[in-house]
Amino acid sequence: MLNQQWGLMIWTFITFGVSVFILWKFAFGPLQRIIDERRARIQESMDAAEETRTEAQRLLGEYRQTLTQVRAEAQEILERSRAAGDKAREELTGEARKQADRIVRDAHQQIERDKNAALRELRHQIADLTALATEKVTVRSLDSEDQRRLIDEALAELEVDQLGVEGKA
Repeated sequence: MLNQQWGLMIWTFITFGVSVFILWKFAFGPLQRIIDERRARIQESMDAAEETRTEAQRLLGEYRQTLTQVRAEAQEILERSRAAGDKAREELTGEARKQADRIVRDAHQQIERDKNAALRELRHQIADLTALATEKVTVRSLDSEDQRRLIDEALAELEVDQLGVEGKA
């Protein structure tokens, strides 16, 4: 069965031991060092990736916060612009109304002045015509007291005062 040769077995153990020592010294050590270095580089890459991810999350948070602030500021600017536009429109409308009211009031006053002047002129013409007619009817010249009395009577009959003229001309 098994043939045991002690010499071959010793030389096999010695060869195996030397082979393991050589492999351990020249192959396994450098291989282990290369594996450790690679493991360290991978770990460094993972750490850097984690730091980058953390930094990206922080920047994303800052971006979102800044975006929220910018939107709020934009909304505030829009609201202020609308308010300023509404205020300006109200001021312009109010000013236009005041100006229109003033123009209408001035026109009414001018119409009233023109009406009063026309009525005064009409009274003077009626008075002159009445005096002329009275003078011709009586064929004599009246003194100023009689003329005034006759004018007042004629005007009272015409009811010129009902036209809106205050007092006598």
